[in-house]
Amino acid sequence: MFIETIKVDGLSNNSYVVGSEQSGQCAVIDPVRDIDQYTSIASNHGVRITYAMETHLHNDFISGARELASQTGCQVGASASGGTLFPSVRLQDGDEFDLGEFKLKVLHTPGHTPEHISFLVEEQGEPTAIFTGGALIMGGAARVDLLGSRVAPFLARWLHQTIHGKLLKLPDSVRVYPTHGGGSFCSAAAPQGGDKTSTTIGEEREHNPFAAQIEESGFVQFALAGLGSYPSYYKRMADINRRGPDVLGGVPQPASLTPLSVRNQLNENASLVDARQHKEFNERHVPGSFAVPFGDSFATWLGWLLPWGQPLILLPPAPAHQDAMVRQLIRIGYDRINGFLAGGFEAWQSAGLPTESANGIDLETLKDLSGQDHAPIILDVRQRNEYHAGHIKGALNIELGELQEHLDGLPREIPVVTVCAAGMRASMAASILQRDGRDNVQVLAESGTMAWIDQGYPSATGEE
Repeated sequence: MFIETIKVDGLSNNSYVVGSEQSGQCAVIDPVRDIDQYTSIASNHGVRITYAMETHLHNDFISGARELASQTGCQVGASASGGTLFPSVRLQDGDEFDLGEFKLKVLHTPGHTPEHISFLVEEQGEPTAIFTGGALIMGGAARVDLLGSRVAPFLARWLHQTIHGKLLKLPDSVRVYPTHGGGSFCSAAAPQGGDKTSTTIGEEREHNPFAAQIEESGFVQFALAGLGSYPSYYKRMADINRRGPDVLGGVPQPASLTPLSVRNQLNENASLVDARQHKEFNERHVPGSFAVPFGDSFATWLGWLLPWGQPLILLPPAPAHQDAMVRQLIRIGYDRINGFLAGGFEAWQSAGLPTESANGIDLETLKDLSGQDHAPIILDVRQRNEYHAGHIKGALNIELGELQEHLDGLPREIPVVTVCAAGMRASMAASILQRDGRDNVQVLAESGTMAWIDQGYPSATGEE
């Protein structure tokens, strides 16, 4: 028997391949849409993928189960109460699947979502491992509010029964393989364990704060506390996964576009996403482009800031990143990728096409301006909990993901300085403001709020 972990860093998630070389079978747990990584693992072990199993209707990514079924002929297994509208095995509590040296047993583990299930590995009748999705993760559990605040208290009570009535009754030695990690917006836990991708029931019994909340009332209160905002594209994912996402047949290979072709498409309805690092964007960029620097969170921010279904043109920091950018985007359903700007920003400049800048400002200049009668609006685009922990005195807090909803409330006649923790989100905010036709925007790009506080400049905590 083998278990292989596939880290999906951009989502702070994991998926798994569990199989038996003896029986020649394996199952993939919670696959993402670029499935070549799973078929490669199966090939390396000399097994065939017989099942693609889902722990729940995912809110943070598009499932790759249908993609796997189309390519390999495997069966998709999903919770019977999830209401999937495509061919799948409807799984219920107690169902078992024999994969040779071990069995996968279905446990109904609601809380994160109502239909949530986990997969218990039994070897010779003894439980040895469990794939818990979001029911139990390292140092926490997945959040219960993604279906709305009115439903959240009921899901929190379900989660209490799942953790204390089912999962913590397993032997301490059972290894726990969660889908969600602490850095996921689906998670109600801080990142844990560095590179660790699994834990044990015993470790969680001893260290997990949800395990320490034994009484239901205290557990519910704890589960509902301190939940921050999450990306706007989340509201679309579960319905797509319920209906069944489009089958792509592989990772798309978008076209290379000339600067003139890009300009023409921008004049229609496409959006240009500049994925260079924020300092390069601030120095010079294509007018009207979105700044979304490439990194592990590239797709998360893009899905938060750009309209759903928007045709995209990508400007990568280097051609070597193109494949990774496409993979991140198809995982969240941003499939309308018209192509890449061939030659990057340099090609755009060489074609003599217009450019613009996001003007930078340093701490000292901002401090001087903030004390004047006609001071600029200091726009802090960090998360609310970051803002409450410490911010520039007088700064207005609008989270980056909510900025476009509040543009009409920002006076156009007053200059705006965008700030964040280190400059990246401030640059992204400036790109949104510039797209809104504002030319009096500056960015605190070389440092951030903590540098301001460290200098001893006027600061505050909590809500202003």
